[in-house]
Amino acid sequence: MLVVTNSIKVKPGHGKEIAQRFAEAKGVQEIEGFVRMEVWHEAKEGAEAEELKVSTVWEDEEAFKRWTSSESFRQSHGQGRNENILGASLNKYELLISHSK
Repeated sequence: MLVVTNSIKVKPGHGKEIAQRFAEAKGVQEIEGFVRMEVWHEAKEGAEAEELKVSTVWEDEEAFKRWTSSESFRQSHGQGRNENILGASLNKYELLISHSK
């Protein structure tokens, strides 16, 4: 399993608005090896930015690469820069241990 997180910093007051872009999965769910997507939001009072964590879970690295090389990826990421987004960083994590209820 692979988890990819996109940490997006946004101007205060715009986190939930930008999160709505992810409400429709826009083709990611059709990629073989895609498991799930979650969007997390943090807004601390008085902070200079809000943060969105967009986490996608994949069966393996190859599945994630299929997504990033797909036409759906290009279309969903080709909307141009939003003035309310301050920056972003991408991280990948391999699942080593998991516990369930």
